[in-house]
Amino acid sequence: MVDGTYAKMWISHGIFYFIYKEIYEIDGPMAKTIVSERLQLQNENSYPIFCDLRGVTTAQKQARDYLAIEGGNLTKALALLVEDELAMKVARLYVKASEPPYPTQIFTDKDEALSFLQDYIK
Repeated sequence: MVDGTYAKMWISHGIFYFIYKEIYEIDGPMAKTIVSERLQLQNENSYPIFCDLRGVTTAQKQARDYLAIEGGNLTKALALLVEDELAMKVARLYVKASEPPYPTQIFTDKDEALSFLQDYIK
């Protein structure tokens, strides 16, 4: 496991786990660090990604855009885990607006999120 600046990350059973630390607001420079640290750990390999967003309260538009575009590199599929239905609605708007080129779903249940990613493991 890598304890990054803003998240804990590891690869297990073909899935890349990305668990955000408690962050009130992600800004542009933070987004660049987040993506850089993840890509470094991935070492040019694509993975289905489990992203636990429950520690994040909000993100600036610039950060959201960067995470959606640059953050999509080496992503086979993305499962976003959120806290509740309100966070689910916000995440759905974000996904709809960013139109990721890989399968993306949002969950409030960790087991369901991991189940979704199973089809994308090499």
